[in-house]
Amino acid sequence: MLTNKLCIELKNIARNFIPAKYLDDLTQEVFLQLLEMPKAKVNDLIASGDIHRYFNRMCKLNYYSKNSRYYYTYVKIYEHILFHDSNKSYNDKKQKHNDLYIKEDSDLIDQILKELYWYDRELFKLYVLGDKNCKKYTYTSLSAKTGISRISIYYTIKGVKKHITNRLKELRNDL
Repeated sequence: MLTNKLCIELKNIARNFIPAKYLDDLTQEVFLQLLEMPKAKVNDLIASGDIHRYFNRMCKLNYYSKNSRYYYTYVKIYEHILFHDSNKSYNDKKQKHNDLYIKEDSDLIDQILKELYWYDRELFKLYVLGDKNCKKYTYTSLSAKTGISRISIYYTIKGVKKHITNRLKELRNDL
């Protein structure tokens, strides 16, 4: 069982290789992942003494991977972009004074998104902004929510990103 003493030890291990400003968020995310694991597996790791190595590895994986829950929750740049939508307010619950909003491009991106088919537009908005409850999605979680295959979501979002990039270059005369 994870005790307070063990959690403090594990956090001190992570302090050796994680910058201080990311330490709390990262370790909390890894502790959540440990708590979601089967209790028998966690108890086996603690009993064998491998919990320290496992925790160290999980911290490094979450910190450096662009596919981790930590990355999608705390690092991903898309959560800081504000798109305007007259019907919905996606970022009302998560707006903070230190968020970076790319206002000069958000109007252009909104204009470009209106050119797209509704399926592409709404799928892209769900992936980038999340839903009304500010829940962020990965390709896999979006697939589970919508029932659309993961690979189809991947190619749709990839196509929308490419379209937005090309249209922004055209609109800015960066040809």
